Amino acid sequence: MSFRRHSLTFLLFATALFAQDPAKAPDKQDKEVAEKLTLLKKAVADKKRERDAEGIQVIDHLLTKLNAGMHDKDKQAFVKGLDDVLFSGRLRDPESTSLYVAAAAALGQCGQEGAKVLHKAIKDERFPNKPAWISMREQFVKNLGKTHDESMVDFLCDMARTNPQDAMMGAAGEALGNFEDSKDALRKKIVGDLLVRYGELDQLASVLDSGNIAAQNARNTMAVISEKWNTTLSKLTRQDFRKFTEWNAWYNKNKGSAWK
Repeated sequence: MSFRRHSLTFLLFATALFAQDPAKAPDKQDKEVAEKLTLLKKAVADKKRERDAEGIQVIDHLLTKLNAGMHDKDKQAFVKGLDDVLFSGRLRDPESTSLYVAAAAALGQCGQEGAKVLHKAIKDERFPNKPAWISMREQFVKNLGKTHDESMVDFLCDMARTNPQDAMMGAAGEALGNFEDSKDALRKKIVGDLLVRYGELDQLASVLDSGNIAAQNARNTMAVISEKWNTTLSKLTRQDFRKFTEWNAWYNKNKGSAWK
């Protein structure tokens, strides 16, 4: 396994660990955090872009510290350092975004502050809404959901319903599954919003006229999003359906009741 792949595997493990068992923040700042952030800044600024693996290693290390418990000021500095990874230095090619992927995954574990940076990355023209950047933008969206910042739900719902890129619709729908532990009202709002668009697509996709471009486009979209959306709907409702008609019937019957 390559160093880069090993680092990203470790990063994903570490983020999962932190999500399960957040530690108590220490009373004092850790000097090593500032030292590592200086090293990260140098790696990002490397004009030859040859120190990305080193930057990923630094993010891994700081994320481990975050898992163990990080002083609020150190966490703020860490988030700022991750912001700099995405928005400073020479832009990496869309085929060489491992450093950005690592930063996005770490930001997903930084709550509301991380959400602000991920939201900015999605909106900023530095990462354009073009085919070459779709994979990277998906990572921003998925990790935005992992912040559990409920103020981002409207943004994610709107993206799931209206984004012209099927992959982004799927990513937004997947991200919304992270709000499975939110209160009923928010979960019902998400489910209702998704089902409106799901129903429109289902109706269009059912048209069998081979000359109907809209129907074919709807089938293509459904092929990309349906599994992700069904998974999210299952998380939010504690139900397990695979078809829009089943979801819609259950929702209409239960939207006025308390959910588990």
